[in-house]
Amino acid sequence: MKRERLFGWTCAVLAALVQAHAAMSWGHLMWLAPVLWGLAAMVASRSPAPRRLALAMGAVQGVVASAHLWGVYFYAPSVYAVVIGYHLVLWAAFTLLAAWVLARAPRVAPLALGAAWAFLESVRGLGALSFPFYFGGMLAEATWIAQAASVVGASGLSGLVFAAGFAVAGLVADRLGEPRWGARAAWAPPLALVALTALGGGLRLALAPASTPTLRVVALQGAVPQWLYSLGTGTGPFRRVIEEHYGALYRRALAGPVKPDLVLFPETAFDWHVQATTEGIRRIGPLGATRLPARTSVVVGASFAGRHQADSQNGVAFLQPGEGGLPVLTEATSKRRLVPFIEAGHRPGARWATGRAAGRQLFVLICYESMYAEAAVAAREEGAELLAVLSDDAGMRWSPMAWTHAEQAKLRAIEAGLPLVRAGQFGPSYAVDAYGRVLATLGHGATGLVAADLPAARPPTLYSRIGRWWVIVWAGLFLAGVLAPVRVRAGGAR
Repeated sequence: MKRERLFGWTCAVLAALVQAHAAMSWGHLMWLAPVLWGLAAMVASRSPAPRRLALAMGAVQGVVASAHLWGVYFYAPSVYAVVIGYHLVLWAAFTLLAAWVLARAPRVAPLALGAAWAFLESVRGLGALSFPFYFGGMLAEATWIAQAASVVGASGLSGLVFAAGFAVAGLVADRLGEPRWGARAAWAPPLALVALTALGGGLRLALAPASTPTLRVVALQGAVPQWLYSLGTGTGPFRRVIEEHYGALYRRALAGPVKPDLVLFPETAFDWHVQATTEGIRRIGPLGATRLPARTSVVVGASFAGRHQADSQNGVAFLQPGEGGLPVLTEATSKRRLVPFIEAGHRPGARWATGRAAGRQLFVLICYESMYAEAAVAAREEGAELLAVLSDDAGMRWSPMAWTHAEQAKLRAIEAGLPLVRAGQFGPSYAVDAYGRVLATLGHGATGLVAADLPAARPPTLYSRIGRWWVIVWAGLFLAGVLAPVRVRAGGAR
């Protein structure tokens, strides 16, 4: 029993480390994490004290896995502690649930637990604490599999990874002398579902019509370090350094023979309060001193000043060329989904940030908002033709959270069936089509431009039409799975 417990603890810790490493580099490693986690839960379910062991293993796994989000620490140390505590509770509770399901209904455990995780991800996405969609979100680079997000969203992808992982864990347990979880009825359906998902995704890409570029977009990535922003909030030389740095990039974006239709600045590229008026925007040096081409629109992430601190808003300014080519503010919208705790001093917007730019309806996600699959549904409801993500990610430094955060947004494009451009202050920045295929990219910490010719939007996806209803489906599948053995036993008793 001691050797078995040691094996379980080893699997739990390795699952957390693999999960963290997948967020740093190769998203495909996410397939391995649930296998190790499943083996740990199986060991816990066989223990003389299964509840205590499952809770302990899950708590340790949650702490180790969430520690890689240390980029949050530089925004607010207390929030980093909250994030770790949040994951501790989440993973402990789910490991306890997994051990209970494995002992109660081993033959349906992989599918039932996959549905349970998809349900949990869906519920998290509806609230304020959605940090972040680890499993399904990191599959954005696996283009074939990721196409499933057009039907079931990121939460469904997460459930698929979990179901497949627990199925493989059952096969491993069978080889180690525990046949209950290795039955074909347990592992065959999830693995067949993965194969069908990959096949369906491949067909979706193969049958996609040839894309015709319809819009030239340029995103600016300044890579200004956070310490410089902290010095540039006043009116002194540091502020002028930041303005001139982004001004040089802005002039480069407009200087080519082919003028862009749309230029995107990242969130709070000019990280000081500005008035949401044309005059206030023109007081920002590069914007007021540079004339726009006749058909070029500009979208700028801005911190709008309020009468009081609680009235301040992180928002988006939509600019069009006016008289003499000077920018005119046509719309100003605010961030709807604030970062929990960190942005407690700001006022959320009443609606998602949408506006007209380059003759199209643009749906803008400001930084953390790109974590919410709900945004894909809202974008289609608002009649969006293009998605943009403006992010202030310099505070994450070189932590894995920067890559985790950036990868999530690609799934919003697949879920909504819309092309997407991400302008990150520190990166990475990129442009993808409606299938999540990368058209142009600029790495983390680099300074420069991301220029891409975007194709048109695709018809609304199934997920963008019914995405909010999947949470009920996942709950129903889980309950059906765990209640099935009860009905079988009751029938046998009669």
